[in-house]
Amino acid sequence: MKKYPCLQIDLKGLASNSRVEVDLFAKHKIHVMGVNKVFCGMREPAQAMIDGKIDTVAESRVENLKLLGPIKAKKCLLRAPGPSEVEAAVAVADIILLPDGDLLSRIADAAKNQNRRIEIMPMVDMGDLREGIWFEDESAIAEMVSSIVASSNLSLYGLGTNFNCFGAIKPTQENGDHFVRIARSIERTLRVQFQYLSGGNCTSYHLLKKGIWPEGINQIRSGGLHQYGIDFVDFEYVSGFIHSSKNIQCVSSPLFVLSAEVNEISKKPTAPVGEPGLDAFLKPKQFADRGVKRRAILAMGRQDVPSDGMWPCDSALQVLGQSSDHTIVETESSLRSYQVGDLIDFELDYVSLLFACNSPSVRKVFVSS
Repeated sequence: MKKYPCLQIDLKGLASNSRVEVDLFAKHKIHVMGVNKVFCGMREPAQAMIDGKIDTVAESRVENLKLLGPIKAKKCLLRAPGPSEVEAAVAVADIILLPDGDLLSRIADAAKNQNRRIEIMPMVDMGDLREGIWFEDESAIAEMVSSIVASSNLSLYGLGTNFNCFGAIKPTQENGDHFVRIARSIERTLRVQFQYLSGGNCTSYHLLKKGIWPEGINQIRSGGLHQYGIDFVDFEYVSGFIHSSKNIQCVSSPLFVLSAEVNEISKKPTAPVGEPGLDAFLKPKQFADRGVKRRAILAMGRQDVPSDGMWPCDSALQVLGQSSDHTIVETESSLRSYQVGDLIDFELDYVSLLFACNSPSVRKVFVSS
């Protein structure tokens, strides 16, 4: 018997979108590192990216990078390993992004012990306040680069920065140009050359679209563009990519469809009866009384996938909310008469996709449509 909830991932669509992305950036001599972290180390989506001409696959966690196994691509660790993870990181990663020089000697020692050579990309914080050496401290950046070059078991991969994560700072021509100036200054001072100036993630696409791409940046680390086909800065669907037909504000994709079983159908009031308190997550709620409506309860809850990022494929359905193990959907306006045992399908946004991939109670199915 098939198990639900079930997440269906379209590998053919992922490969197609990856190919479109690689070709799009290659026209401007920009390398695409494919980010697989939302899939939590699943090898099948990583292989779909490789089939789409991506040659470097990145994960943020050591254990997920290990799950990829012997794929035919370089493997990059996006998040610096904890000190306890250094040995394991060196064993599986070809490239490691580092926010400062504190772990360099540990990584170099582990690489020597394992007879490996690890490529290192120092990260520079250009204002988003996540990882990296603060951009004003050029001497600290140069010191880290110098230590990498001096090590017999480390190689300099490039210099990186990131945007639109913790601080929600957009990549712009100005901060991109500033990042390039820092890199060129270090190259002149240390007489080194960065193979890659890695200028951010999929949100950098809007600079290419507008013709204001910072000259010198020749790599992005991207997942969202080939997963969703969306410009995440201007919130527009990007031509040529497979993307949703839903309103752009849903930020969902038909490549990731979650199916859940109906285990109850009933007609109930739309406003609760009794003295109000807090819900299962200790939050107050307000309800509009819209009369008695038909609704379905799904055998899935917030601990599986959060409902605020789930968008019914049947657009007449309305997700009312969740408890830990139940999802309540109003079906009154649908032309279909849902019954117990039926499946209700949802497109997922990035956050809900992340939860679904992480949840052991969600079965994963890979298709090539």
